[in-house]
Amino acid sequence: MAEGKKISGAYLSLIAVALSELRRDTKLLVDSGWAEPVRRRAHELASTLVEACERQGMKDVAAHCRSTANLARLPKTEALPIESALREKFEALHRETEKLLSSHSRKHLG
Repeated sequence: MAEGKKISGAYLSLIAVALSELRRDTKLLVDSGWAEPVRRRAHELASTLVEACERQGMKDVAAHCRSTANLARLPKTEALPIESALREKFEALHRETEKLLSSHSRKHLG
């Protein structure tokens, strides 16, 4: 994407909704004991967000979503022993991703 090209408010709103869903999914993932259907959904949503953000030039948001996708890809046997740390890391990633999206919104809508 060319630098300076605006991202639509509707697109940014859709990304915000998807990030909210991803936050819910990662919380459910940890709370469910790393249930496979929940893990697949969280990984798929995070991966889709990576692609969507990269297409719009939001590489910083994409990088955080990629980190979430990589963590969601962990098999249950690796995730359960570090469940508490994963919960904290997901929360930190979500907070930072939301800050970055807010920054993009101010830049493109302000």
